[in-house]
Amino acid sequence: MTKVGYPGVRDAKAAFEALRDYRDALIKMQIKCRPTSADYLVLLAAKQALDTAAFHFTRNPAFFSGEPHG
Repeated sequence: MTKVGYPGVRDAKAAFEALRDYRDALIKMQIKCRPTSADYLVLLAAKQALDTAAFHFTRNPAFFSGEPHG
């Protein structure tokens, strides 16, 4: 049997730094929407998914806020 290796995300911090502008764009779009509207909520879901993924790979719960992880 052949063992298959999966490289995964090698440099998670750099990968999610590259997505910082995308996250900022989601927030800017969200600001233009009425709170609790479907548009607002779907943009919120996208932002939260990105935040969750960043935490999963970097283990820094405040990755996008710039706060140090203690």
